[in-house]
Amino acid sequence: MKQLKYLIAIGCVCCCATAAFTSCDDMLEMGNDDILYADKNHLTSANDTVNSYVGILVQLQKIAIRTNLFGELRGDLVNVNANANANLKAIANFTVDDNNTYNNPRDYYSVINNCNYYLANADTTLRESRYMTGSTSDFYVFRSEYVAVRAIRAWLYLQLGQIYGENIPLVTEPILSLDDANQALEKAPKKNLSGICDYFIEDLKPYVPWFNYFFHSNGYNSHMPARMSVFPVSLVLGDLYLWSASLKQDPMLAREAAKCYYDYIDWTPNGKNSNNSFKRKNVIKSDATSWTTGSLSTGNFSVTPGGHDGSWFGTSVFGTPSAEVITAIGMDSASAEGHFNELRYLYSYNMDESDVEASFSPSKACTSYSDSQVYYDYYINAGNINFVTVTSSQLTEDQINGHYVGDLRLGTTFSQRQGQDMMYQMIYKTYYPQDVIIYRTGDVYLRMAEALNYAGFPKFALAILTIGLDNNVINGYVMPECTTPQDSAFVKYFDFNVNYYVTRATSYSSRSLIIDYSTNNSTVNQIGLHQRGSGWAFDNPYYYPAETDMPANFDHFPEPVLSYNSEYATNTKAETYLENILSVNQELADQMAAETATTIPNLADEEAYANNRAKLDAVEAFEQALIDYATQLAQQHEQDVAVWYRDYGVPQVRTRQIEVVDSLLDIESALETCFEGFRFGYLMRDAERKGDPTVLAKRVAKRDESLLGLLSNKQNWFIRWNGQIGK
Repeated sequence: MKQLKYLIAIGCVCCCATAAFTSCDDMLEMGNDDILYADKNHLTSANDTVNSYVGILVQLQKIAIRTNLFGELRGDLVNVNANANANLKAIANFTVDDNNTYNNPRDYYSVINNCNYYLANADTTLRESRYMTGSTSDFYVFRSEYVAVRAIRAWLYLQLGQIYGENIPLVTEPILSLDDANQALEKAPKKNLSGICDYFIEDLKPYVPWFNYFFHSNGYNSHMPARMSVFPVSLVLGDLYLWSASLKQDPMLAREAAKCYYDYIDWTPNGKNSNNSFKRKNVIKSDATSWTTGSLSTGNFSVTPGGHDGSWFGTSVFGTPSAEVITAIGMDSASAEGHFNELRYLYSYNMDESDVEASFSPSKACTSYSDSQVYYDYYINAGNINFVTVTSSQLTEDQINGHYVGDLRLGTTFSQRQGQDMMYQMIYKTYYPQDVIIYRTGDVYLRMAEALNYAGFPKFALAILTIGLDNNVINGYVMPECTTPQDSAFVKYFDFNVNYYVTRATSYSSRSLIIDYSTNNSTVNQIGLHQRGSGWAFDNPYYYPAETDMPANFDHFPEPVLSYNSEYATNTKAETYLENILSVNQELADQMAAETATTIPNLADEEAYANNRAKLDAVEAFEQALIDYATQLAQQHEQDVAVWYRDYGVPQVRTRQIEVVDSLLDIESALETCFEGFRFGYLMRDAERKGDPTVLAKRVAKRDESLLGLLSNKQNWFIRWNGQIGK
């Protein structure tokens, strides 16, 4: 019983802040977080909901850093350097013991206990009259924060599950004394990661309709808006479903995960108490890191920074279409403060302490993922569209060494130079943010693609990587491969309205997308994730094997059909009118004549056609017959293709497509989310889906070959604590 006492004693009662907001630079010290309000229910007013929520946020600071460390150092993308401390090396080597500074689950339970106290005492029926959005109405005082706290608690348990794996006490009632802790130990069920997912999926589902951003106009500190502290319930629920789908190898759960991610990406607030000053739609914004158009045509290559410069990870704004960060844990601004974001000086050299070298550096696996990509793009010159491939032979030695060959994202977030006495390294995506980022748009889309691919929709997932999503893409690229009403209904759930989401797919015809290459098209706001660093991915012949779109037995696929071209089919003189039609539709006319009784009008027959008007009538009738015939061909072809996909295509192709997109998701996870703390979680899910722990072991062994045997046993993935948590 002593173990659980020790685990949660430090946070045995909910903390509360005496002041909700501050204009100071840092998250304020909110006082003693051990024992407050033990003798009464203090959540009785609007101020209480704010104060208690701030207290929970303060405690989240304790675990923010290790969320990244356990998620990144155990993966394949980061080396822990010789100058790093022993605690960090132990994480990377899977040798963490009870004395490791970061192996401290009681910090998680401290926050969880405060969440439990809040959830047990907040009166969600409490209302007051407020003037919002142009009218006065009843406002439920606690509901916005109540759902946010419920999501934080579920997210915390999900982190515990990823770190410890097994035997995790599920404590959901507040503990107010050490005596209560004794009873809690006896009663608390012990869960593994799968059990945690099961419990909190059911725990969160009823509260999705309650989700809303609260109305605190000020931030909890000057640099991060209050709303950025919110863990959107749909995103946490999506993560739970995604993990559960992988652990149970259940593609239907992956469908639920994808729907949850979409529910936040295109969120519609419930009720009229919704503020307009925050983002409701999230796009993979189009300002990618790229070679400039001019430099592509001249061969003098220069990089235009985009997605991975410092502004990409800023937490000072929230709610605009271009804002990337969704949720962050606010941290202190100075390294001397108690909860400074030490990731800034673990990944980059510490200029505040006599230039201490970084503790981490990109692994060979990380740089190989980046350098092995092929940058492919197009430029327009005198109205002509020119596709180009940028290879190492076209770059300078400095550009190659700076990782500007292949994908550009690593090169624009990472720099390194050797000084006299030390290596000066900067990783900007971890240096610029003062806060620890939990959710951002690119990560959410990537997880949605992961869910969609496992759910059996590889081209849906591929579109997220290559062109972005709008309804033109979905209707012209994804829907044609749906062979059951259930699949079609699922895909229709994702409504990326073209009035807001705009890709380069201007429309679709039959089963093909129509792509606009003619201009830079400033209205485009949704691009493929791979386009953020590798150019125009949709047509890139080096990105993925084109033959995976078709089965090996390609002969079954219905031949393309002829369509009617009306480009030149106008003229006042009948003979010229007919000549124009045939100049672009001769093959269609010949086929129609061979298969039907309709033939080309003989305008030289003066008995049949007395004048030009009669001839024009005949040509117009012939043109309409061509159009009708072409329409019938297209309709029949559509039916034939659907039958082919049902009988031949899907069974032969989809399994292979899923495999290929799976490999692309692995690449994109490395390129898009490196250093953010998500990599080991992705590798775990991938291995669980495949039912093969060596999938993870082989990846991590690219960083350290000695770990291959150890990690081939899944029990060694996790951390143990005090002989009680972990396995």
